[in-house]
Amino acid sequence: CVVSVDYLNQPKEIFEEIARVLRPGGECLISMSNRCFPTKAFKIWLQTNDLEHIFIVGSFFHYSGKFDPASCEDISPNPGRSDPMFIVKAAKKSD
Repeated sequence: CVVSVDYLNQPKEIFEEIARVLRPGGECLISMSNRCFPTKAFKIWLQTNDLEHIFIVGSFFHYSGKFDPASCEDISPNPGRSDPMFIVKAAKKSD
């Protein structure tokens, strides 16, 4: 998923569906920046910062009950000096 997780209306159901189509151990990667269309993003996204966005996406993995703990990587071209870009990923639990 590329920079659109902040628009999901039913994230738990979406992450459960992602898990359904992944094989055990398969990874889901969610990339995100701090850019969005404020009229489309869910309210809590607009009220939180980059670090909190990472926790929100991690909670989507967690509360689906289908993934191992998520991790995050900062792939910003110039961290602290450019627009941020993060990858939050988690592997589907083994059956």
